[in-house]
Parts: sequence; C-alpha cells; structure tokens
Amino acid sequence: MKKLFWIFITLACFASPALAEISTLTDTDAVASDHSLKAFVGFEANNILLVEDGSLYFSIHGGVVLNPNFRLGLYAATVANDVNTKENGKNIAVDYNSLGVLAELKPVSFGNFSISIPVTAGAGFSSIQTQGTENSKAKDGFFVADAALHFNYQITPALEFGIGGGYRLFLGISEDGFDNGDFNTPFGAIFINWGEN
Repeated sequence: MKKLFWIFITLACFASPALAEISTLTDTDAVASDHSLKAFVGFEANNILLVEDGSLYFSIHGGVVLNPNFRLGLYAATVANDVNTKENGKNIAVDYNSLGVLAELKPVSFGNFSISIPVTAGAGFSSIQTQGTENSKAKDGFFVADAALHFNYQITPALEFGIGGGYRLFLGISEDGFDNGDFNTPFGAIFINWGEN
C-alpha cells in the first residue's frame, strides 16, 4: 500500500507541471482566438428623401470584425419603391442601386449598449424612367458616401439590434435635369446584425 502511495505522489508531482503547462497553453490559445477575425452579416432599412419625396432604402452588408471596436465589409443597397414625380411636365419614376465598402468604429460601449459610427463609400446607378414612354429608361452612374451615428443593443452574443441616423451624399447625378441635390438626403436607420461568437 505504501508503495502505491509513493507511486501516486511521484506521478502527481511530475504531472502537475505538465497539467499547468497544458492549462497555460489552453488559456493562451483562448486569448489568441479572441483576436482572430470573425464574420458578420446584417440588414438595414432607411427612410430617405429622394427628389423631395419619401422612400425606403434597403441594404445588406457583411464583412469581418477586426477587433471588438472596428469592423470592415461590403454592402449592396437599393431603393425599395420608385419615387414618382413630375419634371418638365412629364411623369417620371426614379430609383437607384449601389455597391460599396463600409467601415464601422465603436468608440463607446457600456454593458450590452454601444454607440458606433458607420461610414460607407460606393458607386451605383440611378434609374430614371419617363412614364408612358417606351425605351425611356436612363441609367446615370454616380458615387455615394454616407456617415451615421448608431445606437446598438447586443440581444445575444451573436445578435445585435439598433437604430440611428445620418446623411448620404451623391456625386455625378446629371440625368434628365436632376442633380446631386435631388438625391442627397438625411436618413433614419433601423438594422440587425449577426456575427460569429
């Protein structure tokens, strides 16, 4: 019995440093994995002004979380419903689509709440169609950028919901008598993001 006891003590003494080393490596690996890139994807809806009329704007975005306070990605957006207006006595339907990059900085965070500043820049085309006239659809290319302030709430570790608002600027609108000022708009936003744990 004494022999078994001393064998057990000897094994415990040799095993302790090994277990400590394994534990240390595991902790280090966990810390390292916290800094690894994580994917996110989301959906956003905006209310906008387009040619001085209200409309809805939807975007899908996704990318990577570089660290807990900064993420980088891509977006695709479209106007959900055409704006119908009169220009030079003609009934005209207007909408637009765009693609681009986004960056979001999260400078303030407290518990499940945070404040972030998303910025996007991209390019796209407007679609301007004179109603009642065949083959009248004109596509005008443009550049677009916006900045916003978002108030976020982390519902679960993977799911985030928020509201916010900002301003969107256009460059290059010149089709059918329209200009950048007809498309520049303040906007309100509601969004949901899903990210890896």
